[in-house]
Amino acid sequence: MTATNLTIRQLEVFAMASRCTSFSEAAKRLGISQPSLSATVAKLEQQLGLSLFDRSSRSLRLTAQGQRMAVVAGDLVRNFEEAVRSLDDVASTRRGSTSLAVVPSVAAGLAAQALTLFYEDYPDFLVTLHDTPGAQAAAMVNDRVVDFGIFARPAEPSDLLMESLLHDPFVVVCRSDSPLAGRKSVGWGDLAEIPLIVGGIGRLRRDIENAWLQAGLNLRPRFVVEQIRTALALVDAGLGVTLIPRLHQLEARQAGLATIPARMPLERELVMVRRADRVLPAPVEHLMACFRRAVLSAEEGAAPRRGGSLHR
Repeated sequence: MTATNLTIRQLEVFAMASRCTSFSEAAKRLGISQPSLSATVAKLEQQLGLSLFDRSSRSLRLTAQGQRMAVVAGDLVRNFEEAVRSLDDVASTRRGSTSLAVVPSVAAGLAAQALTLFYEDYPDFLVTLHDTPGAQAAAMVNDRVVDFGIFARPAEPSDLLMESLLHDPFVVVCRSDSPLAGRKSVGWGDLAEIPLIVGGIGRLRRDIENAWLQAGLNLRPRFVVEQIRTALALVDAGLGVTLIPRLHQLEARQAGLATIPARMPLERELVMVRRADRVLPAPVEHLMACFRRAVLSAEEGAAPRRGGSLHR
């Protein structure tokens, strides 16, 4: 692979093509001819030794390698454009850009609070937020695609620096007309005769299964689905109850479902992760501090308050 010979123009052309439904549409947006765009993409694939588009499909579709390259190319182009815009004020630390990858439950709650705090001090800073599953977020940190990530602590050892951010206990979700809805907490024994719906993938599902095995139970879930949203829809249809991390409970409440604290040793630890060999600029360190403040405010049950910068 001769990645060092790639040009920003090649990445810009590919990034645009990855967002369009056809090469002709991408060429029109870039103001170039379609043959020129096709030749640029072909040259990029040749240099990388990768197939970026699935040419067996009638529509323009990225390969798995192309999807990953699209994230890298998009970030590189944005960073380059921001660097060019900042040349007139290189001494200013208030301008710049960063990328981070967080699991969807963090993106929907804590990230909004943290970014609100961050933009009070850095209103001109560009932040690219990737909401993605934990395994992919970890890969993006490791591959330097993002500056840092927030996801559940991996079970396998890692060379990445991990800082414990919060412990996220599970809650039981049921319909508001369920006998469980009025209880202060729910244990495994309360679920013995109720159909269980297991939602989530990877570590999330394994944690639930391990918890009931450690409790000496041999539960047989009625449904096992990949998306928590699907599990909530099945609960709403009256097909059973489910267990979700507390950070997801807003989704359940928005669907009109009841959430009850789970009286069982079941929680996930969310960690803030960065590469050990990567020195992050002060604004990015400040953004990480804003996540810590958002967590503290959430634990205190209060909205984040304006205050001085925190340092590790």
